[in-house]
Amino acid sequence: MPELSRRTLIATGLGGGAVLAMSQWSEAVAAGAPFVHGVASGDPLPNAVILWTRITPSVEATPGSGAGPVVSVDWEVSTNASFSGIVASGTTSAGPDTDHTVHVDAGGLQPGTKYWYRFRALDATSPVGRTKTAAAPGTSTPVRFGVVSCANYNWGYFTGYQHLAQEPDLDSVLHLGDYIYEYAPGGVLAKDIPKTVRTAEPQRECLTLTDYRIRHGFYKLEPNLQQLHAAHPMVAVWDDHEIANDTWKNGAENHDPATEGDWATRASAGRRAWLEWLPVRHTDPDDWYRINRRLRFGDLVDLWMLDERRFRDQPPKSLLFGYGAAGGLLGGTSSKPGRGMIGEDQTHWLVDGLAASSAKWKVVGNQVPFYPTVLLASVPGQITDVLGPQLSKVFEQPLVQLQVEDWNGFLDERQRIVDGMAGVDNVVILTGDVHQSYASEIPVKPSKYLLDRKSAAVEYITPGVASPSLQTQINQIAPGIGTLLNTVLATNDLLANPWVKYSEGFKAGYLVVDFSSTRVQADFHHLADNSKPNTTVKVAASYQTLAGTKRVTKAPGPLS
Repeated sequence: MPELSRRTLIATGLGGGAVLAMSQWSEAVAAGAPFVHGVASGDPLPNAVILWTRITPSVEATPGSGAGPVVSVDWEVSTNASFSGIVASGTTSAGPDTDHTVHVDAGGLQPGTKYWYRFRALDATSPVGRTKTAAAPGTSTPVRFGVVSCANYNWGYFTGYQHLAQEPDLDSVLHLGDYIYEYAPGGVLAKDIPKTVRTAEPQRECLTLTDYRIRHGFYKLEPNLQQLHAAHPMVAVWDDHEIANDTWKNGAENHDPATEGDWATRASAGRRAWLEWLPVRHTDPDDWYRINRRLRFGDLVDLWMLDERRFRDQPPKSLLFGYGAAGGLLGGTSSKPGRGMIGEDQTHWLVDGLAASSAKWKVVGNQVPFYPTVLLASVPGQITDVLGPQLSKVFEQPLVQLQVEDWNGFLDERQRIVDGMAGVDNVVILTGDVHQSYASEIPVKPSKYLLDRKSAAVEYITPGVASPSLQTQINQIAPGIGTLLNTVLATNDLLANPWVKYSEGFKAGYLVVDFSSTRVQADFHHLADNSKPNTTVKVAASYQTLAGTKRVTKAPGPLS
């Protein structure tokens, strides 16, 4: 693939992942206009793919400004990088109503095929992007995904994106949320914890449509992110930080109506900006904000991408930043009847779809950890069953829960989904959010797993791209204490969460997940130090699930 044009890589400050401050905006426009923000593709079908760019018609037309005229934009898709084999083309427009972003659903393409694409506007030609359509029904070609999440610009460099862009054989990159962060400069756990390595615009918390558009536009100046988008199609969903930390349907932990205004207005602004700035296909003409969708990659992979924020009930009260709480017998509300994370309609859509799918692998793109996490070992359910059904059900609930903002805060809904998965072969959950690496089985009944080892599915959790784990943040405050905490958590997993087969609590990075007819393998790629812009990457661990087993085991070696 041709490298991105040097016009988009400004010499002042862009080497190694730094990007232009807004004060340098005019220089960026002079060098790269009108395609300052690069190109992207996404949501591949066997015969179509979404193409994206953003037009900057003038220096004044900054993201979120509403300035600038409507511009005519031509697009082309070719079978080669020289564009001597153009197979699709057309003309669209970009204007201030959509922040001058462009979305084209380029159709008439061949399945399982690499294509190159570009745009033309205002007598200029965009950088060239490469994309790939999904495999056709009836084929069983191996499928390979990159998996990423959690990219806080202020807390780390996007070098992981650069390394993932260089992977040669990806069918898509799954972005599982926290593509941007809403925070103002500064720390969260403490004044400057996590430590700040650079600062995104606007230098305030995002509250309005203008704020979110500026933030997205600033992220899209980052050359490593541009390189990733230009190299592979992306299938993305939002999580919470695209709006505010710990988002639920009527509010968020990081939203105060008294000082930050109406929640619905803020939520709509964040979602609208995300939909404008990401290469996402709209699948529901009656619901513009719908992002849960299903994509098929031949007969091998059926992919469900979930929306775990828009329909979510308020999580239980937490003791630790929304990620730790007393639950079960200690008075938590995580199993309150009727509580849900994805809502009735989406639950039926997922469970019924899994049961009806004919694909070899049923893959769930999931924002927050799904596997059970409890503190302290409990009495096996096979023993408590002798106490009778009522008492046995009480003992099924965890005595103490470590996390409640993820699926551990919605036990009844999770169990309904697990019950559905239990009767389906080869369900794989791919997850982000927690800034750590995990490989886990999903027990049919957590209280009985110790003795029966029955698993309904498996889960592979990607580390964050540029967001540090809680252990890392604690080490920044008190060196060594975060490491001690990690040891305690790992020991607890060994004793109380035996379905967890691998965990790593410190490194940033990404997953590469490969599906064949006989197994799925997940390689955990870890960065040496993502506080440094030119850090190296290595495959730290490789785990697999053999078809028909619902087990996580060590793979013989990294993917080739």
